[in-house]
Amino acid sequence: MGTLTDLTVSAFGAELASASPAPGGGSAAAAAAGIGAALVAMVCRLSLDKRDVVATDEELSKALDESERLRRRLVELVDEDAAAFNAIMDAVRMPKADDAQRLARAAALAEAKLGAAIPPLETLSAARQTLALAASLAGRSNANTASDLGVAVQLCRAAAEGALMNVAINLSTLPPGDDVDRSRRESQAEIDAARASAAAAAATIAGVLGLE
Repeated sequence: MGTLTDLTVSAFGAELASASPAPGGGSAAAAAAGIGAALVAMVCRLSLDKRDVVATDEELSKALDESERLRRRLVELVDEDAAAFNAIMDAVRMPKADDAQRLARAAALAEAKLGAAIPPLETLSAARQTLALAASLAGRSNANTASDLGVAVQLCRAAAEGALMNVAINLSTLPPGDDVDRSRRESQAEIDAARASAAAAAATIAGVLGLE
């Protein structure tokens, strides 16, 4: 099998549904956020050169470039998350017949778990950035794309929460330390910002759509 992102939607879903633990929730979160970023890019394209759009074409062009950058990065993170989990499994399979092997295995496992927290933390950050873009476009882009922007918000909000869980589970068995503590602080700051942008965007979009 090639990269996960070479698969069809159906085949990717089948991979997720299989008994293999990777790809799992981290890859799914990255994929969801990537689709959200793609929807933001679509909203930008359908808002350019429209007279009744509040956002300027310069703002929309910048948002389009940024959403495309985020979309591409999130696509990469689908595979990076699965690879990071596989590194944990490689460490788990290391021999442990004597004290030296057990120490080497424990060190490799700790390093792999710390490394496995990086892709979901990057997914969380990218989802947060996409949500900030969506918030900046809510009520200011093509009104006919309000539901598309709303779906982008919900996908990225779910992706951010899911990525946070994946950061947490990879750090859960590691002792406190500079890298672990930094990752926890960063993930908390990212989710706080993501939640704020998601709430603001969702409220504005609900108003545009006449929803309570």
